[in-house]
Amino acid sequence: MSSNLTVSPTSARTVHAVSTAAHLVVAIALGALAVAQASILLPITLSVPAGAAIGTFARVDFAAAAAIVVLIGAAVHAALALTAAGESDAVRPRLLQLVAFAQASGITLFLVAQLNGVTEAGALILVYAFGGGAAGLLWLQARETGDRLQARWPFSFGAGLAVVPWGIVALYQVVALIAGAPPAPIVRVLTVVVLLIAVLAWWVERRWQLGLTPVPRAALLHSALSLANGIALLVLAAGLARPSAIL
Repeated sequence: MSSNLTVSPTSARTVHAVSTAAHLVVAIALGALAVAQASILLPITLSVPAGAAIGTFARVDFAAAAAIVVLIGAAVHAALALTAAGESDAVRPRLLQLVAFAQASGITLFLVAQLNGVTEAGALILVYAFGGGAAGLLWLQARETGDRLQARWPFSFGAGLAVVPWGIVALYQVVALIAGAPPAPIVRVLTVVVLLIAVLAWWVERRWQLGLTPVPRAALLHSALSLANGIALLVLAAGLARPSAIL
């Protein structure tokens, strides 16, 4: 795997610069929806142990929150574009990408869960924690660059944890379908799209760790998947802004 650790500073800088620009375009579009108040507001509810429901005590602007997800990717790629010229170890930029991936995963799952009917604050916190924490274990996998046997443990535990929040989302979606009040079609479709993007991201990281995917290609694929996730969130925000999308 060591033969894949050296990447041309010029090409790496170009990839990160282009990725930064693409992420910023998506983030600006999401920000425009939020500023124009065209975004939907997702409720957060809370029930106390005594049984008295506090009800909705906060709301999340979907477009604004989605813009933060995309801006995380933009910030990381901007930083990598500025430091690529003096960077000889390609593993360290990958570690930074994975930190961003963990944060973006947690927020994305939080939003997807809300769209699928999860409103209880406690459940949403767990969804965020499991989503971000599971992806964070990929960072530990990436650090074990010299021992693939050791690297499989954080990946395996992370993959196991990553199933939990998606299981919660699936539970709420299935129950809603049975009850005859399913999420909007655009939500159901793009929930699957976001899930597939997450699965592909995990697959790319594992192939990189096993030495089957070169570092530059893994970084490029990770950037593409991060951008695809942002575009999916943008489509959701724009689609749900139209009344016909929620019927």
